Amino acid sequence: MKRILQLSLAIILTIVFLGWFLWNTDLHQVWEIIRSANPVWLLGGMLVNVGALVFRTLRWRTILRSDNPPPFYPTFFANTMGYGLSTILPIRAGDFARPALLSRRTDISFTAALGTVLAERVLDLTSILTLFCYYAFVHWRHFSTDPRTAGAFFIIKAGAIGALITLAGLLSLMVAVYFGRMRVAHEFVGRILPIRFRGHWMNFFDAFAASVDLVRKPSVLARVVFFTAGVWGCLTSQFWFVVTALHRPLPYDSGFFVTGITTLGLAVPTPGGVGGFHKACQIVLTKFYLFDIDSSVAVAILFHVVGTLPVLVTGLALFLHEGLNWRQLNEETHVEKS
Repeated sequence: MKRILQLSLAIILTIVFLGWFLWNTDLHQVWEIIRSANPVWLLGGMLVNVGALVFRTLRWRTILRSDNPPPFYPTFFANTMGYGLSTILPIRAGDFARPALLSRRTDISFTAALGTVLAERVLDLTSILTLFCYYAFVHWRHFSTDPRTAGAFFIIKAGAIGALITLAGLLSLMVAVYFGRMRVAHEFVGRILPIRFRGHWMNFFDAFAASVDLVRKPSVLARVVFFTAGVWGCLTSQFWFVVTALHRPLPYDSGFFVTGITTLGLAVPTPGGVGGFHKACQIVLTKFYLFDIDSSVAVAILFHVVGTLPVLVTGLALFLHEGLNWRQLNEETHVEKS
């Protein structure tokens, strides 16, 4: 019954957001705009998407064990399959699949890998919020004074304030973990948990704390920062490739804004963020860059395709290479290795 309710909610939300996204759209005109896209630029966007997977793998290996990282292939496999699952399933299911798949192929435990996934999430959230704040600061005056965009400027203003508050909270968390202030609370939770979960909880926190402790190793920290810059350099440039392919060029840093807002759209619990992602992208394009409805729909659709198709194709290739079937994959992503 719980799964039926979750599925029903996901379907309803998908229909609502897609309907909202496609309202007053001329689908024939949208198709003509999509057909006019330059395939070379679209291919470039897809290649940088694969580049983001490579940078994510290099970063994860460094965070997992900087002195003796796990082999590249099993880490890349776990990463790609995890992100692939997140593109088709709601609520980022891949974040749990990634450590499960890695633990089946290396000597790293599920809970230890899961702790580093949390560290990655903190890094990614910090990165996208920082880029959004940069964009808001640079373009604040333009969007707030232009009569065509001033009415929607509250989106940037509220987003910047929320981003700064969140960044302050993340910094406080990192400082607390770094100086051991969180361990007392963590150990208290560990004591009240059932015995069979206690060890996993402690391993999870220890892995996360060890990730934060990388700041004590300047060379390792520099690598993590470099790989993170590579990840978000790739992810934010995808949008620029798409609008260039559609002959509607925008400044490169527009990708900082659009990627930040569409990340909120991905939070809507629909399969792969379908609907929420597209509507968020459309709001930015129509309210701030003055796109017409049909052009905004075409850009949002291609942006989503460029952002998901390479991950799905790469994941499918690895899936076939491993000789897996869906039942085996389901078992591997649900069985934890201690």
